[in-house]
Amino acid sequence: MTSGDAIQRMAEALADVPEADRIEALRGLGAKEREQAPRPERRTPLPAPRQDSGIVSAVEWV
Repeated sequence: MTSGDAIQRMAEALADVPEADRIEALRGLGAKEREQAPRPERRTPLPAPRQDSGIVSAVEWV
């Protein structure tokens, strides 16, 4: 029996068991809760460029 077969048999056996009982059974086998992967931070988009003629850019285009 491969590990994949064993996992499939466990999944089938636990399919009809309530979630709380399933969690306890898996903890008894040594399973740990899965850590949440960090969510990527949402970045605020840059504001639309202003049409103010009083702003002078320090970049010179050549």
